[in-house]
Amino acid sequence: MRWNLVIGIATAVCALVQLAMTAVGYFNPDGLFAGYGDMLFTAVALVALLLSYPLLRGHNWARISLVVLLSLCAIGVALLVPFLFIANHWIYTRLAISLSGFFTVCILGSFIVVLVHPDVRRDFTGHTQPSNQSMKPTAPLRSNHSVLAMTPCRGLSPSR
Repeated sequence: MRWNLVIGIATAVCALVQLAMTAVGYFNPDGLFAGYGDMLFTAVALVALLLSYPLLRGHNWARISLVVLLSLCAIGVALLVPFLFIANHWIYTRLAISLSGFFTVCILGSFIVVLVHPDVRRDFTGHTQPSNQSMKPTAPLRSNHSVLAMTPCRGLSPSR
């Protein structure tokens, strides 16, 4: 499986979806100004979108950069949720913020786990295991004419 294609396309799609959601929220006349969470996700989406092409090309530095970026984003969400939790006094708003932050950290964590998987790392670094099969020729040697030249069948007689 070509993990660099899967990771690159998934990164580009997720970044474009986040940027589209930010644009819809920005141009919404009833919406308020962008909060710290919106700015955090927009910045991460922009950097991830820039990294998607090197990821498609299979550059290992882009995979490592994406792991660092997503780790910092997960830490930012984990630090941001308690402050949002304290700022809202409605219990349902607190519950929504808690669940949203939990699911965001879980999704970021699962994407990080996929990025550090040995198969994905091997695909990005280009290290492959050598084959156990020996390189034996499949065709007979050309000097061995007895294998290729056979005598006619004895059961058949030439037509007279």
